Amino acid sequence: MAESSAWIIFISAVFATYIWRFAGVMISHRIEANHPIFEWFTCLAYGIIASLVARTLILPSGVLAEVSLWQRLIPMAFAFFGFYLLGKRLWVGIVFGETTFISFFWLSGV
Repeated sequence: MAESSAWIIFISAVFATYIWRFAGVMISHRIEANHPIFEWFTCLAYGIIASLVARTLILPSGVLAEVSLWQRLIPMAFAFFGFYLLGKRLWVGIVFGETTFISFFWLSGV
């Protein structure tokens, strides 16, 4: 009996997932890629990511909470400068930020 109810739940979940995918395929030809609503969704996604990063850096939890605020904010500033000054390349910002962050720990003897 338990095995049959598991299959019923599984099939229900598959149906609930794929019905929305099917509906998306059916209406996709009527959606304009340049519509302002997609720009709004893009801005919303970037805002959510930015707020999560800011929260992680300013109000961290776990091991990162033991690192002082200036040791988190200065690498973030270096990451922004590297990103914007060297052609808005994501990997450059990541390398600048990580290198600065690791350098602070190396210089402080941790």
